[in-house]
Amino acid sequence: MTSFHERQKSLFNQLKDAEEQYSFSKSNKVSAEQDFGTIDRQTYRKVKHEMRQFRGKESIFKRPEANIRECLRAKSVPGYIKNPKKWSYYTLSDVTPDQMSDSTNTATALAFIQEMENKEMASTKPESNNSQDDFIFKKPTFRVSSTVKRGNFSDNENIAEIKNNKIIMPEYVVGVSKKRDKKVIRPRRKSVDITKRADLKLDHLYEDNEAE
Repeated sequence: MTSFHERQKSLFNQLKDAEEQYSFSKSNKVSAEQDFGTIDRQTYRKVKHEMRQFRGKESIFKRPEANIRECLRAKSVPGYIKNPKKWSYYTLSDVTPDQMSDSTNTATALAFIQEMENKEMASTKPESNNSQDDFIFKKPTFRVSSTVKRGNFSDNENIAEIKNNKIIMPEYVVGVSKKRDKKVIRPRRKSVDITKRADLKLDHLYEDNEAE
């Protein structure tokens, strides 16, 4: 380890000697930054004295004042100039100032609205004459159900009468309930049905015996 440190020290010493010999360290030193914004008083006075001769004179580097139209944004060519055939030119030379007043405008607008309303009413309503012969009044007809016409009611009290195409319903008393007949449940004849089915199934046997 001692030999390594000694060699390292000797190497750095040789590098220092080489830098001093070739003055590399002096040229490589960082110089202070120059401030170009600050001017010495002497140089300022000198420049001021030189610029006195140009006072009150027009500078050759001054931009001329541009026209307002040149400053504005250039517009494209309008459509009526590009395609004049697609445009129609109207003049108001034959219009008087009275016709352009507010009162005439409102009157014209109201007349136009009235005309449109009349056209709409004429299209919706059919044409009708004022004569009284066109109006024919008929009695209203009522459709009566088939059950009412047949009169198939269980109780005589609940029968509805028909008079002059009008159905007169029976009287109904509030608070009185209708009498309902009890349904009689009849027993089904299962045994009879079973015997009939058995007879039908055995008919072909009787036919075979008769043939023998």
